[in-house]
Amino acid sequence: MVATVTDIGSASSTVHYFEQDGYYAKGDPEHRKASFWHGQTARALGLGRHVSPKRFNRVLLGYVPGTDIRLGRMRDGEHQHRPGLDITLSAPKSVSLAALLHGDRRVIRAHDEAVRAALDFVEAELLQTRGWDPATRRRPRVKAHGMAAATFRHLASRNLDPQLHTHCVVANMTRNAAGEWRSIEATAIRRNKKLIGAHYRNELARRLLELGYETVPTMIGPVPGFELAGYDREMREAFSTRRRDILEDIRRRGGAYSAARAQQAALYTRRRKAEPAMQELRRIWRRRAREAALPTRDAAARARRSRRAEKQAVARPLLPVDEAVWRAVEHLEERSSVFAAGDIAAHALGQAPGRYSMEEVDGAVEALRRDGHLVAATLRGADRAFVTDRALRAERGNIAWMKEGRGAGEPIADAA
Repeated sequence: MVATVTDIGSASSTVHYFEQDGYYAKGDPEHRKASFWHGQTARALGLGRHVSPKRFNRVLLGYVPGTDIRLGRMRDGEHQHRPGLDITLSAPKSVSLAALLHGDRRVIRAHDEAVRAALDFVEAELLQTRGWDPATRRRPRVKAHGMAAATFRHLASRNLDPQLHTHCVVANMTRNAAGEWRSIEATAIRRNKKLIGAHYRNELARRLLELGYETVPTMIGPVPGFELAGYDREMREAFSTRRRDILEDIRRRGGAYSAARAQQAALYTRRRKAEPAMQELRRIWRRRAREAALPTRDAAARARRSRRAEKQAVARPLLPVDEAVWRAVEHLEERSSVFAAGDIAAHALGQAPGRYSMEEVDGAVEALRRDGHLVAATLRGADRAFVTDRALRAERGNIAWMKEGRGAGEPIADAA
């Protein structure tokens, strides 16, 4: 359920990957309808609604449609151009089950809308290119204007578990403030993948709450997230065989769980992707549900209604946004003296998914900075970072004690 950001190494292999998945196959309209162009650059270039392989390939190769421009550079007689990035956004397992096993297509629409909202956030806040500073003769990162993202919605994992997720292939093509075509500088996107994932989950949760679903807090590694009420751990794990493969591989090879080991295990256990048509997938999932004696769609709906009634009876008050932000700060402060602004937002949004907007969280962070509780700091790998005022006071106290004690003690041994 965490967003991943991956560099694309080859335009042709990327196009081939989605061709193999059936997005361009004549016999499966469900797949064809699940690909979309998104972003201001896509609209400006007239790339259309659905993604065609020929145009997709040309854009990844750096050709700007309707012009004679090709981005990249020549080196040793060979044209070099990075195709772009794959930002993958995955729904919680319970959301996948509600949408795919229990057939609520409104949930698929909510996922699609949340993906588009996350991409709009990336385009507005994180998309950059390289500029030029004649005074320093350097090329600083500057705001870019417009993104072309080819999105492909998938319905299953490589083990054919229900797994609603979307690959967002962001082409390495944008414009600077002067309207000139440039390549993307992706540092800010890579650094903020937790925040991108939190923004997607927050938008998804908001839409699911509007549909009448209830959310249950959970953790995604170190980041707070959610599942849907009415889908217990047993049911989620019955359709999480891909994760079981990864955990089993880590245990077999020895060593504690870590993100790096999980990534390695995912590659070691990776099967060839072969996603059948939707009707066949539904048959597979329903058969597995029957074999495991799992709840039907009606039973799941009753569980959700029961959980909703319980929540209304308890009626826990919602945290104010400033308290959610401060709790996020306290969580991060326990683990590091300096932390990225994006990590504050990611943790704050996870305190109550779907209840706050990014603007409200940013406003609460700014209020803490104005009041002096947060102080701007420098952190390698982060464009914006903070330290708390109390951490600074504690550090100053430690330095003062060190200075007071300097020379006050007698050595217990001489130099020899």
